[in-house]
Amino acid sequence: MDYTLFMSMNRRTFVKKALTLSAISCCAPLSCFSSESIPIEWDLMEEIEKQKQAIYTLNFASPYKTSSYSTIPHLHQILKFHIETLSEGKIFVSIFDNGQLGTGTELMAAVAHKRVDAALISVSNLSRALPLLDILNIPFWAGNNQKYLNLTSSKSWKDLVLKPIQAQGKFQVLLHHIVGPRTLSTVKRSNKSIILPDDLNETTLRVPASKVLNHFYAMTKANIIEVPWGNVARMARLGLIDALDPSIIGLHAGPSSLRQNLKHISKIESVPDAWVTAISQHWLKSLPAKLRNVVFDSAKATFEDHLNTILDIELTCQHNFSKLGTSIYTPTDEELFVWKDRFGHKQPAWRSVKKQLLGDLKTFDKLLDATNETSPYKLS
Repeated sequence: MDYTLFMSMNRRTFVKKALTLSAISCCAPLSCFSSESIPIEWDLMEEIEKQKQAIYTLNFASPYKTSSYSTIPHLHQILKFHIETLSEGKIFVSIFDNGQLGTGTELMAAVAHKRVDAALISVSNLSRALPLLDILNIPFWAGNNQKYLNLTSSKSWKDLVLKPIQAQGKFQVLLHHIVGPRTLSTVKRSNKSIILPDDLNETTLRVPASKVLNHFYAMTKANIIEVPWGNVARMARLGLIDALDPSIIGLHAGPSSLRQNLKHISKIESVPDAWVTAISQHWLKSLPAKLRNVVFDSAKATFEDHLNTILDIELTCQHNFSKLGTSIYTPTDEELFVWKDRFGHKQPAWRSVKKQLLGDLKTFDKLLDATNETSPYKLS
């Protein structure tokens, strides 16, 4: 494959072209392929040769199929391309996708225990290891995509959240993924829709591993139950849960055809359904400084590519849900006011959480201000 062709293209053109080559540019070692995903022989042999020539290998794990790039902003092949190209082949990226090495908290543990070098993980699942990130799950301050983008690209976020995480010496946030705000969505077996908080009364609501999200939903009258992501579709089919809260993209990407079991999606925009690519500092420190900078530069280039695709991905997921008969509801300003008034970040119930995570209330106020700062990035 002649990748020099891509270097003369502008960034938007490159993303569109590169996404069509996922089978070529995401190849893992031979043992990692299922029979249906093995590319033609010369592509596979090229990957094997690239790995032989590389000095370092970055083992990257993800819950999602690389081939699902049109509906999931996982960026597997884009990050791989940038790292391998900018490192001039010194770093080979080996992708273990589709949950081969686990999902959710399993991936958090895999990076923490150096079984993989980097992984795509939701903030909610990563929050057990990095509680600072759980501040994102206080509702109604950073749920909107642009506010989340403003926040995570701000100096305040870097200084007050990312640097303390880096100082712990285990994980580093390499890349933020914009996946859209969390919803409140119901399964077909429940025959419900959630428009206002009282609609959660006596509803069995699946919650992720985040302590802050658990705190939020405990303020409602729902019956909350923590369920690993891999088990959610089965619980939905059996009617063991009534509702769940991922973003539209997250719901569409759910395991075991979760999207086939959803009845109604309410876009309350409570918190960002934030994903990050987390990387092991142990692996980073194994690189010479020049190659560490290559990894960071590659992540920045990947993020810029990401911003050019997120809108199309969201629209594709919404269109697919419409075809499945799942209704998507945008609450009115009056309905959103009820949610914010009861559960928003200004409520006294959040004071202790802010202090526990950040040390004081002023730090949260600085982060809140950052959501309204002008970002160097824009969603396109």
